[in-house]
Amino acid sequence: MAEQVKRVIRWMSLLAALLTLIAPTLAPAEPGTKTPDPVSQEGCGAKLLKDGDYFAALLEGIDQARQEIALTVFFFKTNGFADNRPDRILARLREAVRRGVRVEAVIEQGQEGDNVSEVNAETARKLRAAGIGVCMDAPERTMHTKMVVIDKRTLFIGSHNLTQSALKYNREVSVRIASPSLAEEALRYMKSLCR
Repeated sequence: MAEQVKRVIRWMSLLAALLTLIAPTLAPAEPGTKTPDPVSQEGCGAKLLKDGDYFAALLEGIDQARQEIALTVFFFKTNGFADNRPDRILARLREAVRRGVRVEAVIEQGQEGDNVSEVNAETARKLRAAGIGVCMDAPERTMHTKMVVIDKRTLFIGSHNLTQSALKYNREVSVRIASPSLAEEALRYMKSLCR
């Protein structure tokens, strides 16, 4: 139990640090001025991705990947339709594999017979068929993490599941962070989920 508390405190500290980084970007801009992209600003490596902005930023990140993509997600709901955003992400991950990018995913296993379990198992089959390494987390503990690490330098972290609702309709917020050290820490955490 003490280890759980320490882990929660560690992640809350990380979130507080991230919010400190992005706070200046949340202030409203003067009318008629363009808000700069903080990822491209020197000394600042975070960008808040609200609602549907996450989807476009994630696709761009996948397309720019050269070596490795690692992701963890609670719910990854593909349905086979070309206009479904999770299916578009799956297609881009397939393209990344074809380019020689190593792609690995950790997905929530869920409880036997529940919707999350069934949907994620089907998506895991599609990912594996595309040459993507998949690990289903241990069923005795819910893995509610949503992170993507690209080339060990860019981290996407936040509330977005990979579902049509989360990527198109819901109120969601995530952060894209350009930080090799945080990306490495996130990768270590992801690997710990598959032991």
